[in-house]
This record gives sequence, C-alpha cells and structure tokens, in this order.
Amino acid sequence: MLPAINLIVFDLDGTLVDSLPDLAVAANYALRQLGLPEHPPAEHRKMIGGGEKNYVRRFLGPDHQDLFDQALDLYLGHYSRHLGDKTRVYPGVSETLPRLTSLKMAVLSNKREDLCQRVVQVMGLAGFFEAVRGGDSYGALKPSPEGLAALIRELGQEPSRTLMVGDKPEDIQTAQGAGVNTVGVTYGYGDVVKLTAAQPDNLLDSFSQLTDLLGS
Repeated sequence: MLPAINLIVFDLDGTLVDSLPDLAVAANYALRQLGLPEHPPAEHRKMIGGGEKNYVRRFLGPDHQDLFDQALDLYLGHYSRHLGDKTRVYPGVSETLPRLTSLKMAVLSNKREDLCQRVVQVMGLAGFFEAVRGGDSYGALKPSPEGLAALIRELGQEPSRTLMVGDKPEDIQTAQGAGVNTVGVTYGYGDVVKLTAAQPDNLLDSFSQLTDLLGS
C-alpha cells in the first residue's frame, strides 16, 4: 500500500516513450559513417541506458573505443535532428497523465537534459511536468540517488511522499537510495527478471494501471 503521494518522478525512455527506433537509427548511422557493422534493434535494446556516453561505448564495442569521440559526435548530431521521427508515447500515457494532474509530476532521465526536454515537447507531454531533468542536470547518473534527491528538494517535496516510476533496475535502486517509493513497469527496456529482483514496491504491466494504484 502506497502512502499519500505528492510527487511522481518518471523515467523517460522505456517508461513514457518508446524511443528505441530513433536511438538505434542514430547509433547505426554513427557506425555506418565509421565503417563499422550495424546492430539490429534487439541488440540496441540491451545497450540503452546510462546516458549517451555509455550507450556509445556499448554500441562501438571493446575493439573500437579509439573512435569514441567521433562516434559520440555522429550519434548526437543525428539523434538531435531526428529524435521525434519514430519515437512514440507508450499506450496509456496520454490518457493517464491528465488523470494525475492533482499531483506534481517530473521527469528524471540519464539522457542529456536538453534532449529530454525536446523529446517531451515533441511528444506533446511538456505541459504535465514541473521539471524535466537529465543526466547532466545534477552531475550524477542513476543509480546514484543524488539527482533524484536534488530534484525532490528543487520541487519542495519529501522523499516519503514521492513515487519513482521506471523500467530499469537502476530506476528502482535510485529511488531506494533516496528513500522514495517505487514502481517498476515491465513493458520497457529493462530485463523483467532483474527489474523484479530490484524489489520495487509495485510492478505494473501497463502505464494506465497507475491510476488504480494511486486511486486517481
């Protein structure tokens, strides 16, 4: 049973939006420009997470880290131009967020803040959130709890009255470290076995189940 919640903090990729198609296209563009083999979407799905630099390191592979700077520039250039081409809001998000507007809502991602804000804007979600923050906003990436703790303070809320919703174990670990209530969503990019092992307070198979959980 959840306590009374005043603030919900959402992860972005894999929780609010399915951005895998645009991320994979940008990554494969970088690989192609560097003369390296591309990866199928299923492989990119496993590589996403931890911010842009970690994603680039993963899709380059251990034998090509000397090309990191070039790959990062190529990836970010392509992604920033095409971040709304194939990205879509997950089912239930557009219908559910309006039912939660009695609460404060925010986004905390490991993606760069400017890119997060553009994705949220392009997807038509910007009006729902008090703040949209990224991996460069507080100098700490999830699973460090520092960014989430700073965001909660910024919005004048209490950890015990805050809920973190995410698809990865790192989201759950971040929230637990900050003393925040947790919801894991099983439809995103996280491994469900690992997500379950992180012991979120609640596991949801669809975004729309949030309203039942919160009594909204």
